[in-house]
Amino acid sequence: MALLELKNVTISYKSVPTVQNVSLSLEQGQICSIVGESGSGKTTVIRAVLGLLAGGGKVTGGDILFEGETLLNKSKEDWRKLRGTEISMIFQDSGAMMNPTRKIGDCFVEYIRTHENISKKDARDKGIKMLERMRLPNGDNIMKSYPFQLSGGMRQRVGIAMGMTYQPKLLLADEPTSALDVTTQAQIIRQFMELRDEFGASIIVVTHNLGVAAYMSDYMVVMKEGIIEDRGSREHILHESQNEYTKRLLDAVPSLGGVRYV
Repeated sequence: MALLELKNVTISYKSVPTVQNVSLSLEQGQICSIVGESGSGKTTVIRAVLGLLAGGGKVTGGDILFEGETLLNKSKEDWRKLRGTEISMIFQDSGAMMNPTRKIGDCFVEYIRTHENISKKDARDKGIKMLERMRLPNGDNIMKSYPFQLSGGMRQRVGIAMGMTYQPKLLLADEPTSALDVTTQAQIIRQFMELRDEFGASIIVVTHNLGVAAYMSDYMVVMKEGIIEDRGSREHILHESQNEYTKRLLDAVPSLGGVRYV
């Protein structure tokens, strides 16, 4: 049984379909990337998986199954138990998702105590341990910092640490490297690969960067204008696909000395 399965999912805003007939299957420990231009529906798909469609968006067709059970009729209490424990999400700039007037430690402790009945001290110790697991030295100092005092890469690692606190089976990542410099992007990508190897997490990465997708993905989905334009293994998409849109995306990847690194 697949960990996650989308069956002919259609998502609409004010009765207007913006994503249509999307089907996807994800196995335990698999990394899947959803690639495509801005506005193609990539983020909408993973927000639907987590029940976080903005602006009145609704799944108006098909089904989304997690471990064989539909996610479409979950109550608020069901979602509270599921989000952050079984399914977590990493955003484009994790620091921007935090309250800039609150220290990292306050946010992290509140997050942990939302999911677990433990003391503030134990929650803080748990947070520090997770930060250091994500290769953030001196976790205690980071807990005492405000988001704006950290670099983009450090904020992203904080977001990953929070998302992985309860070792979720499924991690959703929305453009997790786009706000970072190239060196930090490479570090974050390697960290995602390690999360899969260490925790057995399945990961869906939304990105417009084919280089990122090509490096880390087992399976790739190409979206355009709300539909799946192409799909297949990394090798198929990069070397065998005959789809014209996929070819144009690959042709748009910059080359260095005549060599394209995808």
